[in-house]
Amino acid sequence: MKKALSVLSIVLFLFSCTEKQKSYEELEAEVLCDVLPEVLERELKFYSVKIPPPPQTLDSLKYNDKQLDSIKMLDSLSWDAHLKDYKVYYQNRLSEIRQYKKVQQKVLDTLLYVKKLSVDETVYLKSELDSRKVGLDEFNNSNINVNLVPYSNTFEGQDRNSGEQVLFLTRVLIDEKGENSFFTVFKFFGTYHVFCRKLKNNKWEIRKVIPDDNNKLRLE
Repeated sequence: MKKALSVLSIVLFLFSCTEKQKSYEELEAEVLCDVLPEVLERELKFYSVKIPPPPQTLDSLKYNDKQLDSIKMLDSLSWDAHLKDYKVYYQNRLSEIRQYKKVQQKVLDTLLYVKKLSVDETVYLKSELDSRKVGLDEFNNSNINVNLVPYSNTFEGQDRNSGEQVLFLTRVLIDEKGENSFFTVFKFFGTYHVFCRKLKNNKWEIRKVIPDDNNKLRLE
């Protein structure tokens, strides 16, 4: 009997050693990895409607009526062709987002400061978190092929005005039971808060999104 208890104690000890408790940073990474495809789908759908550029201001003294009509027609045909090309791009990218490492996305290499919203009644482990650097390995389990952009380049260097979309993500607030989480997505145009929940399969999904165009981006 004593021998059996001894063996059982050893097994339980070894099991407890293998069940290493995850760090808070690892929990944050799990949330972001799971919901990043949903974030990109939302981004793509939000910008799927293309607004035509303003009409050219043409000098009526320089062109006759026939020439003006011809220029306007060419502009219209060019815009129609652009819309067709974009529709193909949109549909292809949307279908690839859920596929493993099929879509590449630039993400800031710093998770920014986050604070619990005053309207949020969830009890989180921490109500606010300071910014921290994020490593590329933290996105290994994401379906998205993440390309980290240095903080200095984004706000001071060449990537700032490159025209490419870069996602600015905040730290992730997680509740005491590990069932609900919250973070904010900042863009050059638009900001929104993301509320997530954990499913029975231990994967995270977005529960709701609240736009917040008045939220100020804290850089320090």
